[in-house]
Amino acid sequence: MVHEHAPVVAAVNGTPASDRALDWAADDARSRGLDLRVVYAFDWPHYHAVPHGLPGFDLDEFARRIVEEARRRVLERVPDLTVEAVHITGDPEPVLLRESQKAHSLVVGAHRMTTLDAVLPDSTALDLLVAASCPLVVVPDRDPGPAKGRVLVGVDGSATSRAAAEWAFSTADVRGSVLRAVTVHRGGPWWRFGALEDPSWTRTDEERKTEEAAAEKEARRILSESIAQERANRPRVRVEEVVATGHPVEALCATASDCDLMVVGSRGRGGFAGMLLGSVSRNVISHSPCPVAIIRPPH
Repeated sequence: MVHEHAPVVAAVNGTPASDRALDWAADDARSRGLDLRVVYAFDWPHYHAVPHGLPGFDLDEFARRIVEEARRRVLERVPDLTVEAVHITGDPEPVLLRESQKAHSLVVGAHRMTTLDAVLPDSTALDLLVAASCPLVVVPDRDPGPAKGRVLVGVDGSATSRAAAEWAFSTADVRGSVLRAVTVHRGGPWWRFGALEDPSWTRTDEERKTEEAAAEKEARRILSESIAQERANRPRVRVEEVVATGHPVEALCATASDCDLMVVGSRGRGGFAGMLLGSVSRNVISHSPCPVAIIRPPH
């Protein structure tokens, strides 16, 4: 699933959002003992039009300055890290997708969220989420605060979430972090085709309690089975098992409030099993209080 010895790739563009992503990527590369590759991808016609008529403007010099400043920032933060910094002419999405084919992971920054962004996250992040060949990490444009020493992974029993669990356990292991494994089940009645599948008013309080207890027991079974193999493979990792109730995005983001990283799986077209209203992995990008790693299973 992961190119184990490939570099961590950080996408930069000279903005504060990309600086936060760069810092995260440098720290992650250090913890994993990997090199860091810094990439500035730019569309030449777009940037050529912006400074048109400015005396002494040189596009290549502008691009070199961005990557060299990024390289200096990394080495000030992690002096012994091996860093390669390059600028590539081309649309950012296809350039970064090509980079993802030879990367351990690809790290991008998310711009500060607006009301619209909460519904429609940055298009570049979404394009890369669907098609990236390696794990994609989206770093929010906010102060991360002190490290919490905890990595969260969302699991639902699918092959996709097992791939996410594998990556999350590996990350927690190299960081010396606690691994919080979370599964989410809906506590209320399910809606199906616009009507309640089993109207709550047809059941007594005792029947509802029995059903809720059975649902939680099943969720705990799925959670334990989903992480059993990785728990055996990495016994040093301390694990917290959490069963949450409600909408997956809301529950995962609330549970991640004291975490350094959230890890979720993506099939490219959807999030958790059974989700009919859009992808969990796409929506947690907008709402997560911490960086989000999106993991796709191997083809």
